[in-house]
Amino acid sequence: MSYALLIAFPVALGASCFLLRKETQLVIGLSVAALMVQLALVLFTPVDQPVRLLGLTLNLDPLGRLFLAGFPAVTALMVLATQRLPQGEHFISIALIIIGVASAIVVLLQEPFVVALLLVSAGLLSVLAIVDLPTGAPTLVAPRVIASALKYTVLMAFAGALAYMGFVLINVYRPGISLDQTAPRLVLALMIVAFGARIALVPFHSWLPDLVEDASPLASAMIIVVLNTTGLLFLISVFQFFPALAAENERGLQLLTWLGALAALVGSCLALVQDCPRRIIGYLVVYNAGMILFGLATTSPIGLAGAVFEALNQALAVPLLMVSLALLEQPDGRLPKTMRRNMLWRWPIAGSGLLGSGAALVGLPPLSGFASKMLLYDIAARRGVFLLILLLGATLLAMLALARIARDWLTGAPEDQPISETPLLLGTTELDLPPKRHLAPEPFIAGLVVLTFLGGILAIGLYPQPLLETITDVIRGLTFVRGES
Repeated sequence: MSYALLIAFPVALGASCFLLRKETQLVIGLSVAALMVQLALVLFTPVDQPVRLLGLTLNLDPLGRLFLAGFPAVTALMVLATQRLPQGEHFISIALIIIGVASAIVVLLQEPFVVALLLVSAGLLSVLAIVDLPTGAPTLVAPRVIASALKYTVLMAFAGALAYMGFVLINVYRPGISLDQTAPRLVLALMIVAFGARIALVPFHSWLPDLVEDASPLASAMIIVVLNTTGLLFLISVFQFFPALAAENERGLQLLTWLGALAALVGSCLALVQDCPRRIIGYLVVYNAGMILFGLATTSPIGLAGAVFEALNQALAVPLLMVSLALLEQPDGRLPKTMRRNMLWRWPIAGSGLLGSGAALVGLPPLSGFASKMLLYDIAARRGVFLLILLLGATLLAMLALARIARDWLTGAPEDQPISETPLLLGTTELDLPPKRHLAPEPFIAGLVVLTFLGGILAIGLYPQPLLETITDVIRGLTFVRGES
């Protein structure tokens, strides 16, 4: 019964919020309460106790429970931020339904064909959040937004088709039993391409910077945090239920470690050469996807712990990035095309949130990303000095990209330098002068959300051991994990 509630409860509340979408404050309060109930359901649902429902096997493993507990908590904070940030009219209802679909994916990981279809369904559902407009918006959806949504739709459908083909080949050839060694390699290639398209891994990354640039920030955060993370759980479950894929593809996994390091390097290089802050942020997430693939491909306890820890760090850093970005982009009395600088002084909480989340994403101490990056550097050093150089180089370039945002957008010189007062000309009055601009204070609720996220990533960075021990205990139960060499 608890498994069915994990899936049905957020979906039902999402439908209710859709019906009540005009009552903004009521919907926000109802959805936050529903997400807290969802968190309680996850925490009180027993793990590793499979049940049968409608001919399907439902089970919640410790790793899935770890992420399913984080999804509603992070989403609740983003929903609170929408009280003062303009978002799509249906954002909250779509977010709740996505939480329900993600819960279905996690508890049905033992049913690979169903999971492949659910991943495609989740991708199609998220398109509604991309093209959604605020209530009473005077304009239609911009062509750039539609183009980004179409690109994302095509790639998610492509990823789902590849995953489905991979599962068909697994059932036909049965890796570890069949003497044909070509099939396991093909299945691994199909799964990695599907995984790479879903988490925006180079060279399947183009959809993510476009999405971050064109869609609303919180819709982008919802897709990255929930759907990209379920992609990681999907690939881990494939290795868990079909361990021969890893055992019979040792050379392929070694190649994937290099590809992950190179993908991180390319993502950080692309972030450094961008001019738009949104695109820089998008490519920083692409860099992080390469780091996650590297840790996962090592199939070692240290590397896998680093990959899972990095995914959890991303689940905290990306929403903080997007909420801070949405705050910094709020109208402040300047002309729409005015280049905004020195935003850290104008909006100190949002500016600090953007810097802190970016620092957590690239792994600066003492924030949460530092612990996960150190695990990845550790396993890279064990595998070879060149791998370590690649990862360190990628991180250095990502730091330079973050420093560019800070220099040009947050701490740069103001664009409206003060000028000395001049006497009024003959025949003019004070009414003929342009009005003085008054900056509104930062929204209290959104600022509180930013500070909560900042406190979370700082607390994990200072005391990572409890979370790391939980991740390590989960990894010990995975069958495909090998030694540290």
